[in-house]
Amino acid sequence: MEDKKSSYSVKFWQPNIQEDVTFYKSHLNNCGFDKHIHDEHTVSIIKHGVMDSFLKGSKQKINNFYVTFINPDEVHSNASQYKNEYQSYSIYLKPSYIQKLLHNSFNNKEIFFNKGLLEDKQLAQKLLNLVEQDEQKQISKLDFECRLVQLLNKIFLENTSAKIYTKLTAHDTMIQKAKEYMNDNYQLNLSLDDIASELDVSKYHFLRLFKEKTFISPHAYLMLRRLERAKHSLQKGESIITTAYDCGFNDQSHLHRRFKAVTGATPKQYQNFFK
Repeated sequence: MEDKKSSYSVKFWQPNIQEDVTFYKSHLNNCGFDKHIHDEHTVSIIKHGVMDSFLKGSKQKINNFYVTFINPDEVHSNASQYKNEYQSYSIYLKPSYIQKLLHNSFNNKEIFFNKGLLEDKQLAQKLLNLVEQDEQKQISKLDFECRLVQLLNKIFLENTSAKIYTKLTAHDTMIQKAKEYMNDNYQLNLSLDDIASELDVSKYHFLRLFKEKTFISPHAYLMLRRLERAKHSLQKGESIITTAYDCGFNDQSHLHRRFKAVTGATPKQYQNFFK
């Protein structure tokens, strides 16, 4: 018996409101995307099927009874089960929008999703209905925004707390400094020695610790930071060749290959979603 063929489709769009919110729709059949990160808080729901996910450092099987939550800079991945398929929607919430909601509703400045998964079929269905109605343009701007804010406030109450800045361990501080260094120098051809020298530690100790804490290598993390920068550049209408070189990729084909592996879209397709 032949293996089922792999296929997928993806779509990005922004609701017709003056806020930093982006929607993402994906339909995967016997395939998946590489480990990646987002700059935004992400809320996802499954419409049908079962998703194989790498979340919070472990593998999870997620169906339409669950809502998935991913914090900014949190490594994750998703795939359809072998010889199976699923369809999902994601809501990307930029920090600027989160801060406005928190200020007006909770008097906090920052939140962190405590759980990666929340079993709440009713909440999942309400989120799914809202996103689908916006996609099909079957809802007014006022109704949409009122319901979105209500649902997000419910999520903040159930799965977050104000982020408390506790004293970090020496290892946590080292990883944070390494991330900041790579964020500030993402265009450069950094070496392991460059990063270890900045931290004043053994490069072998740093490499082991970084993978233990983040689940990916420093090289993979640097590539993901470049991809996040590329997303912002493409949304603003920068040319693909300029984006590739400004974000530290070798050429357009390098950007194309990396970009498609984590988003399911080519840089050109992604840019066209935001025109």
